[in-house]
Amino acid sequence: MTTMVRIKARLTPWDDREFVRAFERARDEIERTGCCPEGPAAAEAVQRRLRDNGYPDARVEVERTVAEALAHVSHWDVRRDG
Repeated sequence: MTTMVRIKARLTPWDDREFVRAFERARDEIERTGCCPEGPAAAEAVQRRLRDNGYPDARVEVERTVAEALAHVSHWDVRRDG
């Protein structure tokens, strides 16, 4: 059994509803498929999906302390325009 990382995401711009929905769809798809529950690999897959779905400059950065990694928590900084 694989442990899914809990994600705390900060989106920029947070008020672009289409971008927020695209991020949520991409994140949900990755979670459902179980392809890569580990934080950085999942972030890379979400970034790829965002870029493939109309946000070519999207960037997802992962920040995690050792304590967060042990607790399976990951902070993502998600930017629409790089």
